[in-house]
Amino acid sequence: MNYLFIAPRFHTNLYHQVMALQNAGNEVMVAVMYKGKSEHYENIKLNPIPLSLFSKCITGMLHLFRKGYLKSDFELRMQSPGKELRKVFQNFKPDVVVLKAYQNALALKALRLSKTFGSKVLMHTQTIKTDIFGSSLLFKMNIRLFKKLKVFAYITPVLSNYEKFKSVGIENVFYVPFVFPISPDMKPRTLSENEPFKILSIGKYTRRKNQLTLIKAVEQMHSEGLKVKLSVYGEMADPIYFKELTRHIQANLSESYIRLYENIGYDNILNEYTRHQLYVLPAYNEPAAFSIVEALANALPVICSDDCGTKCYIENDVNGYIFKAKDKYDLIEKITNTICNPEKYENLSKNALALALKNHNPNEFANSIKKLIN
Repeated sequence: MNYLFIAPRFHTNLYHQVMALQNAGNEVMVAVMYKGKSEHYENIKLNPIPLSLFSKCITGMLHLFRKGYLKSDFELRMQSPGKELRKVFQNFKPDVVVLKAYQNALALKALRLSKTFGSKVLMHTQTIKTDIFGSSLLFKMNIRLFKKLKVFAYITPVLSNYEKFKSVGIENVFYVPFVFPISPDMKPRTLSENEPFKILSIGKYTRRKNQLTLIKAVEQMHSEGLKVKLSVYGEMADPIYFKELTRHIQANLSESYIRLYENIGYDNILNEYTRHQLYVLPAYNEPAAFSIVEALANALPVICSDDCGTKCYIENDVNGYIFKAKDKYDLIEKITNTICNPEKYENLSKNALALALKNHNPNEFANSIKKLIN
């Protein structure tokens, strides 16, 4: 079958879904309006789709008033692809469209083209919102429109999203977790008493990623005599916030055990999982973090906040912990529980690997999509 992925930008969390479908013998193409700086798209057909002339004008005007690199919610909703997207449909003739666009101009245009060319649409959504601008009526109208435009089914990697959509009467929604391949050589981790405990965190440098809370937690633990080191990797999305983090570390003389890295290539970041013992995602208002799956597949216990959609991949005291968002003291407690008991840590690592193999196997994704389509 021919699968066409459409998204505003290519995100790494799509990569292994694409590869799983390709490895299952399908033809897969990805159409995006722009690329991220730290995304990974090796060995896939990536087709950049320029913005429409109208969208370029709107974006150009908004750019004059934008602070930092992050696009506003309005800008993301208004961006529409040019006529090149129609050419992709004409030439590739997709049987299935996986549409990672929701409540925006790209979604409407892609749905109209899918209906015209007879493609089945899987709406890939990560948000649990059931309102638009605070209005449940607008949301219901949007869903009715999607139904008329022949959305075949909704798929989501977030369990709470699946439950939320079911609760508002959307029956054709399916829970399909993120996937990541596990190396056959991967083994559970053990702790060494003589070396510092190394913590890894990955996420764009933006306030909602909340690296500052993690940095403060590590500083307090270090001051209390715990041998911990922290490495933070991220794309430079908000330079002002990044400077705040840097100044905080300098002011607290934490450079010897806390390092910030920016705009590092994806392959290099992947190697860092094997050099650390714990993965911490302190972000709040996080729809669906993919790095959690990467960490679990590398046998790392994971700690994430209760305001992260993919916290459903974490079982407390089994393969990691969930802490109260923005609560430094709760985060310190969860980290301490992980690092101060070698036997407990080894069980967490063993379970992280086992659950990643069970729940996040790329082959299972390809099988799930095939069953769903048929």
